[in-house]
Amino acid sequence: MTRTFDTISCIRRLGLAAGIVVSVVAFENALAADGYPVEAKVIQVMAAFDNPEGAIFSADGKSVFISNSAEIGDRGKDFAWTEGEGYISKLSVGDDGQLAMVEEKLIDGLTGPLGMAVLPVATGKFPAGTIILCVGSAPLVDSNGEVVKDPARLRTKLVAFNDDGEVLGEIDTGTGSIFHKIGGNPVALINALGFDADGNLFFADTEFGAGQFDGGFSGGSGAWMIPHGSLDALADGQDPEAPPVFLSIPGNPDGVEVSPLDGKVYINTVGPVADAPDPAEGGVYALTIDDFKSGNLPTPIDTKLGALDGLDFTNGGLMLNTQIKGDVEASIYVNCPGQAAKVLSIAGDNGALAGPADLAVRRASDGSQLVIVPELMARDATPGDDEVTVLMLPAGFDKGC
Repeated sequence: MTRTFDTISCIRRLGLAAGIVVSVVAFENALAADGYPVEAKVIQVMAAFDNPEGAIFSADGKSVFISNSAEIGDRGKDFAWTEGEGYISKLSVGDDGQLAMVEEKLIDGLTGPLGMAVLPVATGKFPAGTIILCVGSAPLVDSNGEVVKDPARLRTKLVAFNDDGEVLGEIDTGTGSIFHKIGGNPVALINALGFDADGNLFFADTEFGAGQFDGGFSGGSGAWMIPHGSLDALADGQDPEAPPVFLSIPGNPDGVEVSPLDGKVYINTVGPVADAPDPAEGGVYALTIDDFKSGNLPTPIDTKLGALDGLDFTNGGLMLNTQIKGDVEASIYVNCPGQAAKVLSIAGDNGALAGPADLAVRRASDGSQLVIVPELMARDATPGDDEVTVLMLPAGFDKGC
């Protein structure tokens, strides 16, 4: 099958590139990474989506939800999410690990739906198992492909919904929100999120697209923490006793997830995809709540990996990062604790990944693990035929470290 992915040129055309070219050392580092000794296998490639960007399993593992980000494609000049055309698909998970469509548009009318996470601890408004979704990001165009310049239309938010697609509430992160007041800018590209065991929420502002609006925004590349006890007040439009906390992170943070081993918040950077300034040159940070509260950013635990998008952990605590920089082969890194990143070898479908984005991992009853990989086909002119790849990690995969 034919696959195309050209994120570098697409995002460069947005005028966001900062003129800083990632060093040849970074390319060589990514290309020279050793292969992980245990191979993954493609068990399904499902072509039924519109720029799929995020995936999440339901709390019981019986369903998968895919965010269809609806990039404008050939109706617009540049790479951008299309106002009001995104949607969430619901799929069932078969005994063999393959997915089947349950409802193509479980929730529609969304703008740029991206990453998702499952709430582990109930609040007064949201039961445990509620899915939280990132919505409304720049770069943003209308249905005719015209760039949206009115800052009031930057309505990034977190949307809470249940397995049946019922929207349970929203938290505004856009223009005029508490996040705007605290950070000095609205959240421009609300991209990925994760929860810790106590239900504290962490999400990334990847920042691309902030400058498209009249008056402009100075940008807010970094990550936010919302204390668990503040979620309900924010959803009610109130200022919580414990406000959200912002931590500046250079390099356009993208993937966010909490490790099941050490409880730290892991965040990777995607800036090199657009030649944006990234001192880590595609790096991974491990953060604690104290780092957020103090505003002190520790040095990255890994660097020079290309441009890192999605991030998740296997059942045994191995970190998986997707790499999408155009002049480095699209791949998934396996990060064993304390070791250099290794490239995941994939059998079937020639091992090809086009634009792996916010992947999701789930352990099966036989010890194997499913990895759902949305393939963000940037600039694809034919919505409804973009791919989600399903990988199977064999039982014992985590012992390959």
